Amino acid sequence: MANPVDPRVNLVGRTPGEIATLLEDVVDRSFRARQVAQWIVDRNATDFAEMTNLSVELRAELGRHFRIADPEILDRSASGDGSVKWLFGLSDGVTIEGVSMPENGKLTMCLSSQAGCAVGCTFCVTGALGAGRNLGPDEIVGQYRVMLRQLEEPVDRVNIVFMGMGEPLLNTGNLGPALETLYERVSPKRITVSTSGILPGIRWLAGLPRRPKLAVSLNAPDQERRQRLMPIAKRYPLAELMTELRAFPLERGRRITFEYVVIRDLNDRVADAGALARLIRGIPCKINVIPLNEDPEHFPDHRRPDDETINRFAVTLRDAGHTVTVRWSKGLDVDAACGQLKGRRQSRLPG
Repeated sequence: MANPVDPRVNLVGRTPGEIATLLEDVVDRSFRARQVAQWIVDRNATDFAEMTNLSVELRAELGRHFRIADPEILDRSASGDGSVKWLFGLSDGVTIEGVSMPENGKLTMCLSSQAGCAVGCTFCVTGALGAGRNLGPDEIVGQYRVMLRQLEEPVDRVNIVFMGMGEPLLNTGNLGPALETLYERVSPKRITVSTSGILPGIRWLAGLPRRPKLAVSLNAPDQERRQRLMPIAKRYPLAELMTELRAFPLERGRRITFEYVVIRDLNDRVADAGALARLIRGIPCKINVIPLNEDPEHFPDHRRPDDETINRFAVTLRDAGHTVTVRWSKGLDVDAACGQLKGRRQSRLPG
């Protein structure tokens, strides 16, 4: 059930400058607004009571006009490989999922941008469940804040990937402000936005003064198969997508990441790898080869290739001169891997 609407303005997901503007009529000196912003953005505060360098009276006044509200943790599913899938509840009763993946002193957070997905890729559970609403900047940044607070040990570096539920570039109006807030803590070069190939969104991303890294889900080297796997390709054809990507501005040392989900007897042949190598030739890039995460309920006809086929596909691309990584999925045992997020409760937290 959705919570009653709270009329107070949520300060989560806002940059220090935005917070300062909102607080103009409440604080008497500008440095007080900067202090509040520092508590929320830098120190991850969850309550005005934590702001001990502010007077009790000012904290009470702030609480009358504003709130600091993050998504609520409804479930936490820990994988044997260290990954954790989080089920978050939002203020209107909607639920979404995110994933945290620690490894060698760093933490990668997989964030959602929508509650559901309208793109409908035929190998993705989120797409099979259908469209949902856009997430606001507070709900996007809130996932990061909650995961950060749940860390049991400090990490040297945080990476963020928008590869959770939803198509980020169909929510640019909220993604843009969320990115600006995240940049206060995480460098743009450590944030990746993944897209199914939304051309207006890619153009929007290209025009930003500070850009995250771009990842593009390809999954087939030709229009016919790509459209079969990804219906959005009918609206945004492969040829037009490649033209757009060849023109995409890349900072020095940056590359576009191409994601390719390999599916048995559909797009996993050596000839397919060769065609993919030719398709992306000349684009500074790296390729993530992703073995399909099977789901007999939602896409029973799609099967994962065997390891030999997967490795042969990757080697073919590497022999053609491309940088290739086989992304063996994490979190499979708790349905937290690529294409498995549902945004539904699986089990209750103890207590």
